[in-house]
This record gives sequence, structure tokens and C-alpha cells, in this order.
Amino acid sequence: MPTTRPTELTESNYYESRDYFSVSMLKQFLGAPGIKGCEARALAEWRGDYQRPATDALLLGSYVDVGLTGTEAEQVRFKEDHPELFSTRGATKGQLKSTFRKADDMVARALQDRDDGGVFMRFLEGDWQRIVTGEIHGHPFKGKLDVLGDGFICDLKTTESITKKYYADGWYDFIHYWGYDLQGAVYQELVYQTTGARLPFYIAAISKETPCDLGVYQVPQDELDQALETLTPEKLGRIQALIDGDAEPERCGRCDWCRQTKVIKAPEILSVV
Repeated sequence: MPTTRPTELTESNYYESRDYFSVSMLKQFLGAPGIKGCEARALAEWRGDYQRPATDALLLGSYVDVGLTGTEAEQVRFKEDHPELFSTRGATKGQLKSTFRKADDMVARALQDRDDGGVFMRFLEGDWQRIVTGEIHGHPFKGKLDVLGDGFICDLKTTESITKKYYADGWYDFIHYWGYDLQGAVYQELVYQTTGARLPFYIAAISKETPCDLGVYQVPQDELDQALETLTPEKLGRIQALIDGDAEPERCGRCDWCRQTKVIKAPEILSVV
């Protein structure tokens, strides 16, 4: 495990710091029901040899975040910083692409709930993008909370559907399929280590459907406990050994990194299984 004291995290160095484990990093190494982990790709990303491609889904999520919680100046600056939001050709040149017009609909749906007396927006009230750190089995961890509210933690998610069930060796809702229960477990533990309070964890979700659906969901404490228990000393020790160069990463053979770096050493027999 690390022997040096990790650097103090700030807004400017949070994403670049490699002194800490994070939930996003764990999912790349370990996977989740809806995410295929690959040690080789995760290690390449950790070392800076691989960068996950930017996707419209990630940008849309950021657009919704700033649309619901940012000031008008921050919303304008976000659009200026992301010209890829806008069409560059034809009659729609300079206009928001259809994908991001959907984001405007999602923001409007959440604000409508507030105006109609709903509680969705109340779960976005608090300390936004709060950085917390701590240790799990001796390994430094970091987290950046969407909302640290008055007695709760909440993460804002955009998703295909909040009612759809996903299959991966069993049926899952969107929270467990994408590993958000693990995210909540780590966030809760880091907040507990920081403040002494073990706060409930909620997901505030908006769907990309037309019309948009939305909901606020508490992840039960027993599920958070179970998710945290999956982070065994052995699993975290394996990741640390890979980072330290004391173990060789396994390749999934299917991801973009494995395809890119594949070396053919002998003919194979192709199987349909």
C-alpha cells in the first residue's frame, strides 16, 4: 500500500491526482454488473497511456448538472468551454445539437417538479461538488460529492430510464447495474470518516425519455454495507500491486485498449461460445 502521504486535493488537481483510489477507478479495474472491467485498460488509464473517449452521455450529464445547480454565468461559461454542444453545419449551424436540447428538457422537468411542489430540487440543495478523502483498508480514497446536504448525501444521475430493468447474470435496476450502490457506500464512508456522521445516500435521477421521468431514491443502508464489504483487502491489494508494478494485469481481450494493443502470436480456433 502507499507509503507516502497523499497530496491535498483541490478543484484544480482533483482529477489529475493519482495518490488516491476512487469509485470510477475501481469500476475500471473491478467492473460492475453493467461495466466490463479490464485490468490492462484500467492500469493504462492510471498511467496516462490510455484516455477514455469523451462521450455525449458524459457531456449531457455535465450539462444537466450545471443547468440545475450552476449560476447563469457558470451556464454561459460551460457552453463557451464546450463548442461540441453545437452543430457546425447546415441549417442548424450554431444551434444546440438534438442530444443537448434533450438536456434542456431534463433541466426543465426538474424545475417543473419544484414549481409543482415536488421535492426533487430539495435534494440538490447543499454543499455542491464537495471533495472528501479517507482510507479503506489502508488505501487513500477520494470522492467528489454532487451534494452534501443537511443530513444526507445525494448524487445527480441522468439515465436512459429509471424504470428499465437490465440483465447481467441476473436482473438489476439502473442503480445497481451501474454500480451506484458502491459509489454511495464509498461516499458515505468517506463522509463518516470526515464528519463522524453516517448519512443516508440518495440518487436523484432524470431520464432521457420523452417526456422525461424523474425520481429520488434512497439506497438502503444494508445495501450500502454489502457494497462496501465487496472492497476486500485482497481486491484493493491486487489493484495496488498492479499500480506498483508487482503484478501483471489481466486483459479482457474485448475492450478498445485490448484491441488496440493486441499482438497475434499464433493462430487460434474461433468459437461461437
